[in-house]
Amino acid sequence: MIMTKQFPIWMYILFPSITMLLGWGLRGYIGGGPFGAMIPGAMIALSLAMLLKLSAEATSVLVVFGAVGIGLGGEMTYGQTLGFLRNPDTMWWGILATTVKGSIWGLLGAIVLCIGLIYHRLPKRTVIIAFLLLLTGMLIGFKLINQPMIIYFSDPAKPRPESWGALLVGAIALLIFLKYKTAGYKIITRFALLGLIGGGLGFGLGGLWMVLGFNLPKEVIFQNWWKAMEFSFGFLLGGALGIAAWLSRKDIESQHVGPYSEPFFVSGSVWKEFAVTLFLALLIFWVMPSYLDSIVVADSINQGSFVMINFADLAKILSNFAFYGFIMVLAVMRFPSATWQIGITITFCYAAIDLMEDVFPDVSTDTPFTLYFSLIFLMTLTVGVLTAWFQRNVNIIRNMFLLLVWSCMVVAFLRLGLFEKSAGDSIQSLCGFICGKYFVHIVFTLSALYITWISITKFRLSNN
Repeated sequence: MIMTKQFPIWMYILFPSITMLLGWGLRGYIGGGPFGAMIPGAMIALSLAMLLKLSAEATSVLVVFGAVGIGLGGEMTYGQTLGFLRNPDTMWWGILATTVKGSIWGLLGAIVLCIGLIYHRLPKRTVIIAFLLLLTGMLIGFKLINQPMIIYFSDPAKPRPESWGALLVGAIALLIFLKYKTAGYKIITRFALLGLIGGGLGFGLGGLWMVLGFNLPKEVIFQNWWKAMEFSFGFLLGGALGIAAWLSRKDIESQHVGPYSEPFFVSGSVWKEFAVTLFLALLIFWVMPSYLDSIVVADSINQGSFVMINFADLAKILSNFAFYGFIMVLAVMRFPSATWQIGITITFCYAAIDLMEDVFPDVSTDTPFTLYFSLIFLMTLTVGVLTAWFQRNVNIIRNMFLLLVWSCMVVAFLRLGLFEKSAGDSIQSLCGFICGKYFVHIVFTLSALYITWISITKFRLSNN
């Protein structure tokens, strides 16, 4: 990496902020859960890579770790948590809960993202042990905190399994291990701290939009306070990670100067890349869930003790996004030429799956060779082909960024055309048009256009 140009601090703040605002909004609109959260994770990784002028090789790995890291927080349930904000008697408990969950989301996401930043300096064994410790810590945290509901941030009358404690213990285990196993721990602690702060403020303050919405008359034009919360969460967390990148820019530069510990990227056979991507997509989105989800659901409210770790607990770990993320990281190690496909195409694949689940709500998702599977395959294949094309041309990072942004935007507008009802006579003014039915898509469009303009004008001289 050659730092030929230093960007001002406002670029490090605003560009990642708007990028993650869009990514987080898209996540909530076209695909929730941890797989949906891969969208803002991959997008923020690409934006930081452009600012830091990382090589295409380093960025390809960072995208995977960014998608996995931010995706981890999507395991936390927070629908009932936000419900506390409706009632003045539980409002402060709800704000505390969203702040805690947002902090953990940002903390763990930033740590895993940083492993991607220094990946080329780490032995493979260290990365593998780190993820195994993460999984072990998550199991311990779940059994000690979440399963016995020692501190419970959902509705006890309608209990839902929580995982914030699991993610917190997993993050602590990672921090302790990395302190003694990496030379880039200063970078990790900086990102972890700012990720914790940005995530806590983003979700905690973002939840205040919900409080405002619940206390306003139902006749107000704007009512999408949930989306306002998501936009705020993404904006503040993205800005915090941007500040961490700016503060760490010289340390990151020193990490990327000199020979790599080993070559980890090569542009090989396209068909091999496609085969690896197809295998991962089928394994993660179809094969493993079809066997494990029923076990997890049947045991979802099991109140067993810590010492009674059973097959259902193992199923929870194997069906958890953290394990799927571990599989993706292992694939990066074993098949480095498929890294861009794993980071971009697998991230998009879930957006296609979520769209088709709404288009065909009654279809059996366990049955292959249906129109449901065919359309998912065609949409994902299109992005895969474009990924392979951009991987072999100039301006790789910028083009991958634009590919991910606009492919997800296409899915968002497909959802608008397929599922959003016409505003009809309920919108009579320009203000009503902007603040009413189409507010979300206007924010999407303006954000996408802004980051597209920035990426084309500011990063057009990139040699990657």
